[in-house]
Amino acid sequence: MRNPARIFTLSRFSIYFEMVAQTGSIRQAASALNVSPSAVNRQILAVEEDMQTPLFHRHSSGLSLTTAGELLLAAIISGKRDFEQFQSRLDGLSGLHGGVVEIAAIEAVSDRLIPDILSDVTKRHPRVEFRLQTLDFKAIWQAVSRNDVDFGISLAGKSSRQVRIVSTLQAAIGFVVRPDHPLAQREDARLNHATGSKLILPDSTLAVGAAIQDGLAQHSLSLNPTFTSNRIASIKALIRSGLGVGMLTRMDVMNEVKAGELCFVPITESGIRPLGFSLFYNTQRRLSAAAQTTLDLITESFNALAEQSGTMPP
Repeated sequence: MRNPARIFTLSRFSIYFEMVAQTGSIRQAASALNVSPSAVNRQILAVEEDMQTPLFHRHSSGLSLTTAGELLLAAIISGKRDFEQFQSRLDGLSGLHGGVVEIAAIEAVSDRLIPDILSDVTKRHPRVEFRLQTLDFKAIWQAVSRNDVDFGISLAGKSSRQVRIVSTLQAAIGFVVRPDHPLAQREDARLNHATGSKLILPDSTLAVGAAIQDGLAQHSLSLNPTFTSNRIASIKALIRSGLGVGMLTRMDVMNEVKAGELCFVPITESGIRPLGFSLFYNTQRRLSAAAQTTLDLITESFNALAEQSGTMPP
């Protein structure tokens, strides 16, 4: 038996089959397509033989679809619709007017996740232009609500009638150390594993800093960091210099971990909860082909990161 997936790609058969299904007659379908009835009949009989099941009930008054025929027709129509959408998006990306994609994102993703994705898009579609704004999390929700940008990436929030969340990623908070630090050998850790080490923490103006402070408050704990900073890049520089143990999200250091420069050790304390990031857009905004393609790629990246960390976005 031939591969059914191959059958679906036979464009001539798809055209013949769909027309027969519409007219209920091989002769009428052949006339509409300006081909011989025998050519149409041969195509249908050949595929019925391949699939080992009839696609039509043959009546004296004409033909009607069997259950298998109805399923096949639905697959063909769905395939045509998907291809038309793909072609439309491809035309928008490859045409003279590639379009402009406007994104608002927090530092945690604008400095790490987004550049890799935009690099991928621009290599394949060099006519597309991007305008990336790095804003605080509240300003991003406001920008999307005002329809100022195509989409935003910020701290997790709630969907509304106007703003739709496409995907959410939960980024674990943990210790960040150099590969030569003893904590680097652990798969996970508790707060007391950093006892005796100098701590490098984000301050509460950063989302991860506020989340850490909230978690500590739930345990009635306090940490006395040697260094604090309102910039993630500065915290990572201090860690690289061997000045202490940092606390950040997995997202903050994914490039450095991949390169082997730093190690991330998730904290298992119940109060130190993952930091949620949401990808969202304004439902009243009609996304261009370029914006939709970029949105899809970021969604795929969110899903891939969620699989790596053992959590899936809702």
